[in-house]
Amino acid sequence: MAARKETPIYMQVAVDVAGRIARDNLKVGQKISGRTTLASEYNVSPETIRKALWLLEEVGIIKVAHGSGSYIASKAYAEEFIERYKVKFSVNDFKKEIMLLMRQRDEIEQRMNDAMNNIIDYTSRFKNSEQIMIYEYFLDYETELPEKSIADLNLNKEIGVTLVGISRAGKMMIAPPAEEIIRAKDTLYYVGINAADLRLDGYLHQIYDI
Repeated sequence: MAARKETPIYMQVAVDVAGRIARDNLKVGQKISGRTTLASEYNVSPETIRKALWLLEEVGIIKVAHGSGSYIASKAYAEEFIERYKVKFSVNDFKKEIMLLMRQRDEIEQRMNDAMNNIIDYTSRFKNSEQIMIYEYFLDYETELPEKSIADLNLNKEIGVTLVGISRAGKMMIAPPAEEIIRAKDTLYYVGINAADLRLDGYLHQIYDI
C-alpha cells in the first residue's frame, strides 16, 4: 500500500493561520505580518508563505491590498476552512483503514486458498480412505450453461453432497455464497461419499439438459 503523502508545507502554514483566526488570535481587519516576517516565524521560505497566503485569499479568509499588505477578511471562512481540512484528513484516514482491511482480507483469502489446496492435495493422495473426502468435478462444457445458482441446484437436498469450493480461471472461491452462478469450465469441490460423483454427473446433465 502506498504511503500517504505528507501535507504540503504551505498548506500546513495556511491551516495554522486559519486556526489562529478561528481562535481570535488574529482579528478580522487586522493586518497580517509580511512574508519575510512570516517566513521567519514558520521557518519556511517566502515562496511557501506566498503560496499559503494565496490559498487563504482564494477561499476568502484574507484580502490582499496591493501596496499595503494582507488583512484578515473572515473568521467564518477560516472556521469553514479548518472544518474542511479536518474532514479531508478524516476521509483519508478512513481510506487508509479500508486499504489495510482489504489487504488483510486478501491475505486471509490467500491463506484459505492455500489451506483448501492442501486439503485437495491431501485427499487426492488418499482416495482409499473410508473417511468423508473432498471431491472435485470439472464442468467440461464448451457452451455457456443456463444461469443457475448454487441455491438453484440444491445439491445437498437433491443428491446429498455439500459444495465447499469452486475453482474458476485459476482462482479458488472457498464456501461460495448461495447466489453464486455456476459456469462452464468451473471445477466444483464437494464433500460426499464415493458414489456421489456419479450422482452429481447425472444430476448436472439432467439440470442443464446436456
